[in-house]
Amino acid sequence: MNRFKNRLWGLICSLVVVGMLAACGTPAATPVAQTEAPPPAEPTATPETVFVEITATPQPGQVQYNTDVSGDIEIWHFWASPVRRNGLQRIIAICQQHLPNITVTDTVKPFGDIWTANVAAVAAGSGMPDVIVSDRPTLPKDAADGVYMSLQEFADRDGVTRDQFYDWAWDQTLFEGQTYGIPFETDVRVLFWNKQLFEEAGLDPNKPPTTWEELLQYADALDKKNADGTYDRIGFFPLWNAGFNPFWAYLNGAPLIDAEGNPVINSPESVETLEWIKQWVDRYGGWQALQDYRAKFGAPPNDLFMGNGVAMFVDIFGYNSQLEFYRPRADANGDLQITDDDPRMEWGIATLPNNAGPANWSGGFSLSIPTGAENPEAAWEFIKCMSGPEGQASWARDTQAQPTNLIAATDPVLLANPGWAVVDEALQTSTGGVYVPAYPNWNEQLDLVLEQVWTGELSPQEALDQAQAAVEDAIQ
Repeated sequence: MNRFKNRLWGLICSLVVVGMLAACGTPAATPVAQTEAPPPAEPTATPETVFVEITATPQPGQVQYNTDVSGDIEIWHFWASPVRRNGLQRIIAICQQHLPNITVTDTVKPFGDIWTANVAAVAAGSGMPDVIVSDRPTLPKDAADGVYMSLQEFADRDGVTRDQFYDWAWDQTLFEGQTYGIPFETDVRVLFWNKQLFEEAGLDPNKPPTTWEELLQYADALDKKNADGTYDRIGFFPLWNAGFNPFWAYLNGAPLIDAEGNPVINSPESVETLEWIKQWVDRYGGWQALQDYRAKFGAPPNDLFMGNGVAMFVDIFGYNSQLEFYRPRADANGDLQITDDDPRMEWGIATLPNNAGPANWSGGFSLSIPTGAENPEAAWEFIKCMSGPEGQASWARDTQAQPTNLIAATDPVLLANPGWAVVDEALQTSTGGVYVPAYPNWNEQLDLVLEQVWTGELSPQEALDQAQAAVEDAIQ
């Protein structure tokens, strides 16, 4: 941020000269309450030299806006669904009220491709956005690679601090002690279940499974199996939207990372977890049969759960907003046909069933400035607004994604939804994982072997031993 420092000192010197020649003062940036529009700046009539105060600590619930910053900025994101695109545009409208001299354009990029395109632009030295929705768990690696600029000086100047966010979410953004992205939304996995399908199967619609043993018992009642061994309905499958790493491993007490920060992939708990998942794969006819089954369904409102293809389903709590948006119908009579005569689905939300105690993992996204961005000052002002209490509360109301800002997380509108009590319970046992500097992508070794377990080419023990050896070789 040397360039930023030079520009900042140049700005201060210019203000001193203007103060002496034009005999007018420049007011310091004023904290603006989240619920109010910024007050107009008042000219100072008394001739004096004014030095701009660049360190500020906002009061709780406030963001330190520098309203004299101006410019056009572009934000890249991947939220193309109607719910999320509208939610982002609402935030932009809110922020432009607080920052009238900044114009924001949002650009949708495909998930995954957004970061590849940004890396290419940074490498080329042009074409990058001013703000990007960054993947928070991979942020330290991206920072080490020079993809994003440090935001620490901006944060120190304007009072954006760790204690305003979930601590693990803030810590995910750090590289060598500096933040490279301000936490935005987070997520936590929960269990959704179709209450009408529970009733049709003779289960209590208000009592979800809480253990792995109960999951199997419930699935026995909910499965619809044909004479040829294929399925018309699956009770549950653990790999849909929640994999071995880290969700089911954590739920079985598998550490994955030891106290010294080293991957421990092949622990007895990890092996047991893989064996348990493999039982589910075999239960439904093997890996290819499951792939074929899932291919019959599409995106909401025709996905596995909304299409009544699976009775219990793991996803982030934000999926609830899709359910409320589409209000799918339920196959309440069990005839495997969804028509307009079927009732609207009723669903429940619960914490994930476990085998060794409650656990979860929370990823999510942050707001970063790519290295080489044209207007970092204006980008930073927008990031402060979007990640602040007002911006995050607005986003959560629209999308039901969990805020990382602690004030937004207690928004009364959000707390009125009974599902948020489940979210709060899940977040209490969640973690953001551990960054391994010697091998940030250590879990890629798992990705190389897991499918071979599902297809029967490797046993769980063989696969995890192979992955562990590969990680240890890379770290040494």
